[in-house]
Amino acid sequence: MIVCKSAVTRRRWMADFLGFAEGNVFTFPMQKMKKMTFSYRMSGCEQYISLQIRGETMNEQAITIFCICDEIVKSYGLYENSTCKMTTAEVMTFAIISGLHYRADYRTTRLIVSHLQYFPNILSHSHLVRRIHAVPEQMWWMIFYVLKMYLRKSQEEYFIVDSFPVKAYENHKSFRAKIFRGKEFHGYTASKKQYFFGIKVHMIVDTNGIPIEFCFTPGSTSDIAGLKMLPCELPKGSFLFADRAYNAYFFEDDIKEMAEFILVPRRKKNMTRQHPPSREFILNQTRNRIETVFSAIISKMPRHIRARTERGFYLKITFFIIAYLFSIS
Repeated sequence: MIVCKSAVTRRRWMADFLGFAEGNVFTFPMQKMKKMTFSYRMSGCEQYISLQIRGETMNEQAITIFCICDEIVKSYGLYENSTCKMTTAEVMTFAIISGLHYRADYRTTRLIVSHLQYFPNILSHSHLVRRIHAVPEQMWWMIFYVLKMYLRKSQEEYFIVDSFPVKAYENHKSFRAKIFRGKEFHGYTASKKQYFFGIKVHMIVDTNGIPIEFCFTPGSTSDIAGLKMLPCELPKGSFLFADRAYNAYFFEDDIKEMAEFILVPRRKKNMTRQHPPSREFILNQTRNRIETVFSAIISKMPRHIRARTERGFYLKITFFIIAYLFSIS
């Protein structure tokens, strides 16, 4: 966002950015392209904004997102008031485009899509936020499951589970946090050897990097406790690879008996139950695939996710996960 003391100067910068003053606007060709980067430098401030479009134009991508959202709204049977300026499908399209290209910054997204005329009647910023929060949570899950089933291979038998932290506040500001209050949100990242204040995202992906399931927990929740909260609807006889944080013999036995899949965490050399060499080889070859998925999702996030409520914070992370699925589709 542009920070300036004068509102007049801020509007002038935005006018330059949108091309009303000097005619410098983003152009999105209608034909397909391999890979292009559009960069623009705002007059009056040292800030660059770039977009990368791979495989299809942003217009075609927005149409695809809208068609999927519209079909989900119809199948859900949501009542649409005829007096609304924007339909629920348009609001959902706006939110996904925001997470896909603009780091879930609703203000910036609204300025750009209104200039590109994606929506005939765009709502105000506050009204858009209220409409996004009014969308039932089940509809966002339906979009996730539709994309997952479209990208997933049915014969897949190897899966990976892990978690990554999402920081809500800096550690020295956690005492005045307005959301996520409590000691349970103080977590520790062993790989980075640092504490954080926020939540954890527990996720299962397949070997192709497609998220299968995910859930949110407070930052202090252990990885095993997060795995217990996942549905774990995996094929019978499949293998779930994990790191050393998932080592628990009784838990592995319970999963094998009740869920009928095999949990394969990394072992320390001094542990009694070692994996066969063939299974250890597959674990070492596939385990790091989930780290690539986490890096791709985190790259879409801003440095600090701005949200006034816990639901708004969770929604933005969901948008980033859905945006990742759209980016690999």
